[in-house]
Formats: sequence, structure tokens, C-alpha cells
Amino acid sequence: MLALVLLIATTPPLVDVAPLDPRWRLDIRYATKDNFFGRRVYPAARCLLRPSVAQRMKRAQAWLDAHHPGLRLLFKDCYRPHSVQFVLWNAVKGTPKSRYVANPHGRTGSIHSYGAAVDLTLADADGRELDMGTAYDHLGPRSQPRFEARYLASGQLTPAQIRNRRRLRRAMRHAGMRGIRNEWWHFNEGTSRTVRRRYRRLDIPFSAVAPRGATNKDQPPGATNKNEPPGARTTAGPASQPYRPRKD
Repeated sequence: MLALVLLIATTPPLVDVAPLDPRWRLDIRYATKDNFFGRRVYPAARCLLRPSVAQRMKRAQAWLDAHHPGLRLLFKDCYRPHSVQFVLWNAVKGTPKSRYVANPHGRTGSIHSYGAAVDLTLADADGRELDMGTAYDHLGPRSQPRFEARYLASGQLTPAQIRNRRRLRRAMRHAGMRGIRNEWWHFNEGTSRTVRRRYRRLDIPFSAVAPRGATNKDQPPGATNKNEPPGARTTAGPASQPYRPRKD
């Protein structure tokens, strides 16, 4: 019994999604400087999620397999340590961009810090990122699903781009994930209240969760993994080919 209690106490509450489906791609922008504020804030390009959320990603992929064979998930951001949320917030507070970043001083903060939110898009069978009309982390109104009809009517979004967004949303809704009004790429496992009741906010390092093919048997939670790969963009399989639309 004591051994079981110790195992539960020391087991990280997150899982690495990379081993779950070899077709999935990772393009974790905060592990690079290629993000909206130009700083690398993750030590490694990894997608960690609560186990229940990871299973929802498998259901979303199954829906894609049934309805749009060849498409696969491409992850942009997953678990985000609470301390990193302060870095993002400090970069935008007092600016119009603050509406896109959760205030870590608030009651909930970012759902990413609970391991219950995911930013993602779709890629085709060759790993090419589908055209969603804006780049990931484009902090502007064209990224907001609530304005899609307006931009479609004005020609600033095309029918094909809207179709791609809808495919992503349908896959995620089938898996039980909830989208938000101002980012086409962001999905939560539930409402803020539901997530707060179900989980606690986390600030554990990425190295506390063993990557694929490794073990943390001799590494206590919070220890630094000296063999952790650098923060270059990585994939669960062959390199993805991100779509780069013209910036406004």
C-alpha cells in the first residue's frame, strides 16, 4: 500500500502525446523564437497533456480517419508551466494583444497550465500544414472564429480556409473539446470552472515527464534532464511543413 501511495505521489500527472500516434506532428513554437513575441521559453519541443485530454486527441484523429482520410493532427502548444504564463503575460499586458493571453494572476489563469488545453492545426498525408487563413498565433481578428462570416464575405478568408477550420473544429468537438471565440487553433477540455474542479494548476518542468523511449526511474520530479533535447522544433515523425501566409 505504501509503495502504491508513493507511486501516485511521484508520478507526473501528464503524458507525452508523441508515442500515441506516429502520424502526429509537433511544431511547438514556444520552444523556438518563432512565436508572437520572439523568445524561446520552453526548454524542449514537447506536447504534454493530461491523460484524459491525450485520449481525446486519439478520438479526434479517429474522426479524421473516418471522414477525411490522410489528415492528421499537428500540435502547436500543449501543457504550459504556470511560471511561463507570467512571461507571456508580461510581454502583452497593457497592449491590445493582452486579450489573447490569459492573466496568470486571475482565478484560473491559462488552461494550458492545467494540461487541459491544446493549440493545434491539421496537416495532410505529406506533413504539409493546411491553410487556415492565418498563421498560428496571429493575434488579430481574422484568427477569431466569431468573425469568419464577415471575412469570408469580404474575401479576406476563402471558402477553402473556412472548410479547413471547420474540419478541425468538428474533429475536436467529436472528441469532447471546446473551442474559443478568438483563436481558431485553441481547444479546452471543459469550461474554466470544470477544469479548476478537476485539476490543479501545474508548474512542473518538462523533464519530469519521461520522453518516448526513456524513463524517469532514477530522476525525481523537478530534476533537470541533462539529456533533454534542445528546443529546436521537432516532430513525432518526418518534419512538418508549416503554412506561411502573408502577414498583415
